[in-house]
Amino acid sequence: MDKLEFYRDNQGNACARGQDDRLATFLQTDLQGSPEVTKDLIATLKSDNEYAEFNGNGHSVSIAPVMVVIDSNFDDELPDRRLPREQLIAHLEDWLAFISTDPVT
Repeated sequence: MDKLEFYRDNQGNACARGQDDRLATFLQTDLQGSPEVTKDLIATLKSDNEYAEFNGNGHSVSIAPVMVVIDSNFDDELPDRRLPREQLIAHLEDWLAFISTDPVT
């Protein structure tokens, strides 16, 4: 699993970067600094529901029993990002830990 780097920009907004640019962009634009939204998505992924959907600001996530697909809501030319459900959960838990910490001011 490629590790993402989390940081805060000059305005204190939560940001992500790394080799998985689509996932980093999804975290920044759709989950942003919201622990509540992130927790809700984690709960959905961990639930007994085999299939679910998440629609954010810039992406949609289609959840299947084993895989998830992150798709751009605005650019049909961008390829989908497919990854195992458990891998997305791990990334989301890392993101949640990061955004739940107080930014250094």
